[in-house]
Amino acid sequence: ACSIWATFLLTLKDRYQKYNQILLEMNRSNNNLQVWRTGKFQFKQVVTDLLESVIIKAVSRAEDYIQKTKWVTFNYGELQTHSIIIPSLAERVDSFILEYPITRKCGRKNHYGRSDYYCRCNMGKRNEYQLFIELKSGRQALPCKGIRMQNKRIWNIACDQIKGIEAEIKRNKAFYAKPVIRVCMETLSLYADESKIITKEDIDNVLTYAQKISSTYPPNLIVLWRCTDDIRKNARDEWHEGRQMYGMIFICHIMEHIK
Repeated sequence: ACSIWATFLLTLKDRYQKYNQILLEMNRSNNNLQVWRTGKFQFKQVVTDLLESVIIKAVSRAEDYIQKTKWVTFNYGELQTHSIIIPSLAERVDSFILEYPITRKCGRKNHYGRSDYYCRCNMGKRNEYQLFIELKSGRQALPCKGIRMQNKRIWNIACDQIKGIEAEIKRNKAFYAKPVIRVCMETLSLYADESKIITKEDIDNVLTYAQKISSTYPPNLIVLWRCTDDIRKNARDEWHEGRQMYGMIFICHIMEHIK
């Protein structure tokens, strides 16, 4: 009984330290971040904590890029968004592979493709797991009355893709011996023409709309980044004259581990 209690206290202490580290990173940042999370299942907590810390660091990198260059190149599209996410993820996992080759099942057919990120996490520990992440990126104009249809379509496609690797995982159980977690993440850059007056409510509304992006694949982790006034005034879009960046929203669907 004493051994079980000691293990519980150590686990609690570890989670407390990780939570404090996340708060510390948020407090060190000049960005305005809001986190929404829901759902409870095995590995959900540990994966959510990891993704939160990755996103917080990615936002910090984005802010640093704007302060140094005055540009928002990182939010041009998916390939450019990798620039702020990859280093933030790679430094927080035990091993990391970009564009991991894997077979996806779509209907009755198999398609050879790649998963954006494949990670090994907590290696050698009792909660070791393997993580696949599919990333998509889009843009969302402000003010708005809902998530753009194109962004909804991309979200469902990405979730279908990451869900489709299940058959491959089950066929190779010897290799994927540890629990496998699949995550779909879509980033949406929030912008408006400089002639428009955008309120905090306009930005916050996107968080509410994002929660309803899909009934098939409902998000269970969303992080909203609101640019500070200084960041917004410094940030320039080299492809769209007169467009201002107001922030970015990270929408995630964490799937239960493959049994």
